[in-house]
Amino acid sequence: MLTQRIGGYKGTVSATMTTPVAGELAGGLADPRGVPRCGRRAEHDALRAAGRRDLSWGRLYEGHVNALQLVGRLGTGAQRARADADVAAGLLFGVWNTQAADGVRIAQADERGVTLTGRKTFGSGAGTVGRAVVTAAWPDGSSQLTVVPMDRVAVSIDPSFWRPYGMEDSDSFAVDFSGVRLDRDALFGAPGDYERSPWFTAGASRFVAVQTGGVEALVSDFAAFLRRRKYFEDPIQMSRLGECTVDVRSALLWTNACADAWARYDDDPHDAAAESELLVTVDAARCAVERAALDVAERIERGVGARGLLESEPFARRLRDLRMYLRQPAIDATLLRVARGANAPRVA
Repeated sequence: MLTQRIGGYKGTVSATMTTPVAGELAGGLADPRGVPRCGRRAEHDALRAAGRRDLSWGRLYEGHVNALQLVGRLGTGAQRARADADVAAGLLFGVWNTQAADGVRIAQADERGVTLTGRKTFGSGAGTVGRAVVTAAWPDGSSQLTVVPMDRVAVSIDPSFWRPYGMEDSDSFAVDFSGVRLDRDALFGAPGDYERSPWFTAGASRFVAVQTGGVEALVSDFAAFLRRRKYFEDPIQMSRLGECTVDVRSALLWTNACADAWARYDDDPHDAAAESELLVTVDAARCAVERAALDVAERIERGVGARGLLESEPFARRLRDLRMYLRQPAIDATLLRVARGANAPRVA
C-alpha cells in the first residue's frame, strides 16, 4: 500500500492497488517537447494497464503522466532534472487544477518566491501525491503552474469533501494551500500555458486510455463469471458477452487511434492538419469510449444480476468506479466539436 503522511492527514491508496515500482513511475517521464520518452503507444498501453488494475490507481497514474509531461514541456532543464530525481526516489506526481470560488491564488509575490492562498477540489491522491502540479491565479487572473513539494509544506486536507458514488479510493480530497510559500524555482511555464491547445484538450486521450482499461477488466471479469456458472449454452448471456467484446475492441481501436494521432502531431507540431486531426480524434474517442463503456456496464449489470453485484464479486466496485470516472468535463461540448468538424467545408 502506498502511504505518505502529509499535512497531518495520513492518506492511503486502496489495498487493491500495489505500490508502484520506480520503473512504472519512470514510464511517465517526458522529453523537452512534453512527449513521453517511452513513446505514445507505450504511454497509452501503460495507462490502459493502470485502468485494468484499478480505476482509482489509473486516475492517479494519469495525473502523474500529465504532470511529468507539463514539466517536460514547460520546465527548465533544472526542473526536469529535479523531476527525474523525484521519480527515481519513488515520488508520485499529480495535477490539481479543479477548484470552486475559493480557488488557489498568488497572494504575495517577490523576487524570492510566492505565497499561496485558497484551495483545490478533486485533489486526486491527496495524502499520497508527493509532487503536486497546482495552478495558481495571478492578480490579473492568468494561471501559473507551480510544483508543490507536498512533503515539505503544511496544507490542510479535507477528506469530508470526497463522498463519491465511485472512485472512493482515488482520495480526491479538497486541499487548502493558504500560507504555503514557494521558491521562484517552483514556478514553471508562462501564465496561461496550462490551457494551451492542443495539449490541454487532446490530453483527454490519457483518461480515455484508462477508461478503456477499466472496460477491459470488466469484460474479462464478466467472461470469467459466465465460465464459473457454466453459461456456455445460454444464448442471451453469450450474446451479451459478444456485444461487450465488440465494444471493448472498439474502445481499444479508438485509444490506439489517439496514440497514433499524437505520434503524427509529435513528428511535426507545426502541421495544422496534424493538430486538427489530433483534436477531432481525441474528441471522437471520448464520445465513443464513453458510449461503449456505458453499454458494457448496462449489459454486465443485467448479466450478473443482483447476486453478481454483491461485494464478493468485483462488479459492484468496478461499475461504480467506471460510471464515476466517465463523468469527465464537457462531454456535450466535445460532441458538438466533433459535429462541427464533420460539417466543416472540405478542401479538395
